[in-house]
Amino acid sequence: MFVSSLSASSHWQPFLTQPVFRDSLAWIAANAATAPEGIHELGQPGWCVNVHGYTTQPEEKCVWENHARTIDLQYLIAGAEAIRVLPVEKLGAPTKVEEERDMQKFAAPAEIGHLVALRPGDLVIFLPGEAHCPKIALGEPVALRKLVVKIPVALLAA
Repeated sequence: MFVSSLSASSHWQPFLTQPVFRDSLAWIAANAATAPEGIHELGQPGWCVNVHGYTTQPEEKCVWENHARTIDLQYLIAGAEAIRVLPVEKLGAPTKVEEERDMQKFAAPAEIGHLVALRPGDLVIFLPGEAHCPKIALGEPVALRKLVVKIPVALLAA
């Protein structure tokens, strides 16, 4: 997991050197504020941005997920959200698997994991095996707008 702010490029530029990360972050900087909701393809199979919104909720209603073949680069446009994080090995067997979407869902674990709080302009990157539980309200539920860049791991080797 990697957490930073888009505006703090001096923090992430030394680490996110792969072209797919640089191009994803450039797309966010240029388009996040005005991109319509929906899927925006980024030029390679499986590499896309999903711009969407939802209302955060109490943690007990949120669902754990993991992706085996894709990296999630999540960017918060507006609102506030907490996301819990744990190694996928601590979650047991998935309760649901959607192969075509590269989605594994899990029941809540006994261990609470790390909590990442996101505010507008913040980004977080989850690698395969870093299970995460998004949509958690920080206090009262709020409507938010965010985007998730789906980066196939295979593009890192290209």
